[in-house]
Amino acid sequence: MANQRIVHILRYGTVAEKIHLEKAFSAFDYLSINGNTAAYVSNAIAKFIVEKFFSSNDKGYFIDPITYAFQGKIDLLFSKSKDSNEYSIKKSIAKLIEIYGLPLNRIENRTPIVPDDFSNSIDKEGFVDRILSFQYNLVYDHVQKQDLQKYLDYVAPGQSDNIPQLRPKFVIAPYFYLDMQSMNWKAWLDLNIEFVNISVAKSKQDYMDIPVFAQIVINKSILMNPQAIKEIVNAYSMLKCEGYTIWVDDLNEHEATKDELGGFASLLAGLKHKPVYNMYGGYFSILLTHKSIGLLTGVSHGLEYGESRMVYPVGGGIPVSKYYYLPLHQRLDFTKAFYLLEYANVLDTEKENWGDSEKYFSEICRCSQCKKVIGQEMINFMGFESTDFYEIHRNNRVMRRKKASSDTKQNCLYHYLLCKKMEFSQVNRKKLQQLLDELISNGDKYSSCNYIKEGELDYTSIWREVCLGAEKG
Repeated sequence: MANQRIVHILRYGTVAEKIHLEKAFSAFDYLSINGNTAAYVSNAIAKFIVEKFFSSNDKGYFIDPITYAFQGKIDLLFSKSKDSNEYSIKKSIAKLIEIYGLPLNRIENRTPIVPDDFSNSIDKEGFVDRILSFQYNLVYDHVQKQDLQKYLDYVAPGQSDNIPQLRPKFVIAPYFYLDMQSMNWKAWLDLNIEFVNISVAKSKQDYMDIPVFAQIVINKSILMNPQAIKEIVNAYSMLKCEGYTIWVDDLNEHEATKDELGGFASLLAGLKHKPVYNMYGGYFSILLTHKSIGLLTGVSHGLEYGESRMVYPVGGGIPVSKYYYLPLHQRLDFTKAFYLLEYANVLDTEKENWGDSEKYFSEICRCSQCKKVIGQEMINFMGFESTDFYEIHRNNRVMRRKKASSDTKQNCLYHYLLCKKMEFSQVNRKKLQQLLDELISNGDKYSSCNYIKEGELDYTSIWREVCLGAEKG
């Protein structure tokens, strides 16, 4: 993977996030879009790509077809009507079924798909073709519907049908979740491999040989099983695809054990002959992009969240905005961040306006959003606190939960994105040993703070050890 460009990927969540994506356009390289979102609000997404990506050759996007979603826990694909109390398939999923076709419509009967559904009676090539076509043609379908072809003919004469910025950077072959606890896990693995092979052939034949990536989505327990890692590496490393996207179910880098992160590094080491993007990762994953390690070529996250994610998420509610504490590379509740700043003598409530901000900008963060919010006085750090509330009615009880005001959400969000941009930049230009020394130094600095639980910052030493082992490997 020598001289590979390191890619900073941002996930497109909802249409409501579009305004933030526009303002933070310089903070990322590629945009990742979930298939159900792309299907449901295709015009809005296509319009955004045409407007923002057309003159940005260094930017790109791709679509995650999320075919795994039809494989298990399909109740999550249904929603309950407030009027009739009846359940029906979510509109975005229904749209995806309409596009993808058989056999995914099985879930209409509350039946998840199984490997046998892709028998000889099902046209596998047709299934793959529909999914690749959806990814490849999303923007151009919008161009045709909105009668924009004449405009493209004018600005790109002779190549208006294949302007690279308006096509995805790559397409992802249909894929399914690999869980060793499932009796069918090897059958799913075989099917994944077959779909990648079909996709590569289809790309050459019908889609201008656009790069095909294999998405590998695995249960976290696989990281503790060297034999399973070996089987997965052997299967995928032989493919003729251009690269891989990786998603480990609920792998929280701050909470993972040394063995889990070591297993993750081992998996990546078997695939690093091609570009590998981690679909949900934080600073540890960014460290793995360092030229001295070279296990990852890119890392993806959401707008102020999404550094880890369960394959089958549970719960809901309004996401809580948190302050990203850059020295510890972690999102924290405002109150905890406040006490850490107080512990580090960055702010002092005994001083007028809690003191000046010189030390904050020197030791914590100097991003443009922090300079805008805090200015010269540390009391303005309150701009990162969520002071609004919303109510949850459950079991005849009313519970209050914090939520961020519009201003607080923007402050936390843009600060987070700028911190991520800085992390990518620092990992690109600093020596690995310097980065790891800084990591350990900050971990040691805050470990004795009363608001840090015992072992809470152990991840700093775990990251260091795994990174050093990966460097030697």
